[in-house]
Amino acid sequence: NHKNRKRGLDLVDYYQINIYLHNQKLYLYSMNRTFKTVVGWWYWVLIVITSVLLFFFFWMHNLGLAIIMAVLTIYEIEMLIHTQYVITSDDKLRIETGRFVKSFSLNISQIESIRRVRSMIFWQPALSFYRLEIKYKGNNKVVKFQISPKNEEAFISKLKKVNGNIDITL
Repeated sequence: NHKNRKRGLDLVDYYQINIYLHNQKLYLYSMNRTFKTVVGWWYWVLIVITSVLLFFFFWMHNLGLAIIMAVLTIYEIEMLIHTQYVITSDDKLRIETGRFVKSFSLNISQIESIRRVRSMIFWQPALSFYRLEIKYKGNNKVVKFQISPKNEEAFISKLKKVNGNIDITL
């Protein structure tokens, strides 16, 4: 006990540290993994255009169109900041696109295939033309959606760890 006090620790502190480290390891093991979206050049151009139009309509005292452009600009920036794909510790894939669009999630075990596509569909939760199309079975029907995670290889690898039956076409 005297040696432990010399090092600045007594026996009680030593056990608290071990318990803390043990809990930290468990927390790291069951942590969610978040993948931010890739942002394509076209999305930046869209933000610039709506911002310029916002300024123009405000300058021309067209309040109605200025408000519309302000709302669009806020929506675009919100999507830019908050679009991400989360693989949760309970084996779900959660798609988050900001405060204005409802997030959705699916069990990774439902995913049938992933393939790389190039698409200009704007209502998908992806901010790049280069995307991954995920096909999954939900509610007795096959559903497809597109995402554009940064570090695709790590994203796919993490999904494959949970569901080894996913057909990958890159």
